[in-house]
Amino acid sequence: MRNKIDNLFPLICYIFFITQVLGQVVELPSDIKKDNKLKNIFSSESKIDIINSKANLSRPIVSEKIIQNQKIPVSGSNFVDSVRNQLLINKEVKLDFKYVDILSQIKFKDFQDTIVLADINVLSPVGGVPLIYSYDVKEGDEIFYEIENLSSKKLKSVEFKEGDFSRFVKQNIKRKDFIKSSFLVTSDNKLSIEIKNDNFIKNLGLFKSSIRISIKKLTNISLNSEIVYDTIFTKKKIVETKFDTIIKIEANKKINLVSKQNIVHNNKYTFPLIVNNKDSVIAYCYWVGLNNNDSLQIDDLRSNPLSNFTLNELKNQKTETKDMELLFSENKDLGFRFENYTLDRRSLNFSDNYSVFRVDNPYTMNLVKKGLIEIENNSTLYDYDIQFVSFSISLVPSRFEVEKDIGEIKKYVKLTLSGI
Repeated sequence: MRNKIDNLFPLICYIFFITQVLGQVVELPSDIKKDNKLKNIFSSESKIDIINSKANLSRPIVSEKIIQNQKIPVSGSNFVDSVRNQLLINKEVKLDFKYVDILSQIKFKDFQDTIVLADINVLSPVGGVPLIYSYDVKEGDEIFYEIENLSSKKLKSVEFKEGDFSRFVKQNIKRKDFIKSSFLVTSDNKLSIEIKNDNFIKNLGLFKSSIRISIKKLTNISLNSEIVYDTIFTKKKIVETKFDTIIKIEANKKINLVSKQNIVHNNKYTFPLIVNNKDSVIAYCYWVGLNNNDSLQIDDLRSNPLSNFTLNELKNQKTETKDMELLFSENKDLGFRFENYTLDRRSLNFSDNYSVFRVDNPYTMNLVKKGLIEIENNSTLYDYDIQFVSFSISLVPSRFEVEKDIGEIKKYVKLTLSGI
């Protein structure tokens, strides 16, 4: 009995070992787990768009912002390599024109890059409708392809077309057939792959073939440059000049004008139109109240009928009716005469008792006495209280600092990488 147990012991150990091994979960390497092609060998097109040169950059990439900012110091060799790598990734870089001299150092002469266009694993089409895949190609690209029938069933044909022209056709692809070749693209065009399996029985979905097609493109890279202009807005502090409108009282006089019967006082009075401030005066005005009840309150220089009227005339704006009514004064007993000593232009809206003049010529600008107003009382019974008011309007400059977005036209060199 003991001998039988001794003979069974190795067998029991072997069975235990096999059970442990088969019970373990096999862990795939991370790079294999991430490969989408293992998910389904018969999946539709799996387009891979990796440029080999991008995956093996010799130096760290400097950001495009740093490339365009000339104030950030970057060593010469690192800067050139960064521009070159940015071109390989983005196909386009814009440099400040001051870096135009480095163009000769960014070399892509005789530079070629390999791009995987497709790695297709599919079942043959049914219903007589071909499977078609298209890719962009350029003149001078060299196309490398591999075709393999993975099944035991024949495939009717695989054809490569450059535009409308056939570049390669293989018919009756047998079990385990493997074709590997290449051709040169003759013009910028579309490369099409047509997989056909048109057959009465196969159109019903029977006897399907499994096909794998791998396509790579070896392309020549060329660098193009052009000068472009762009407007860059930056915040800058600038000094601006603002003109303040200053209203100055030149005269505010009240008199009593006697009648003609008064032999002691004169029934005539002359008001000179005087403007003392010569340098910055842009206009002047006057108003005469011809009746005892006509009076003008000018305590607020910027808000009274004469100021409002004058500023509106300078701006070519309409004055409110209530102000115009307060300005108007008429007395048939009084004679009114105005003498103008200047070439200054009078505003379109005026009356005998009020007017505005623009100082718009250099010939009479220096005249202090702009004119005179003579009033004569022709009444033999009544005396009248007369008020005379005149203003000058000046523009006084004031300077202050403000921060604004200032547009500046900058010159750039635009680099474009073609062929990728």
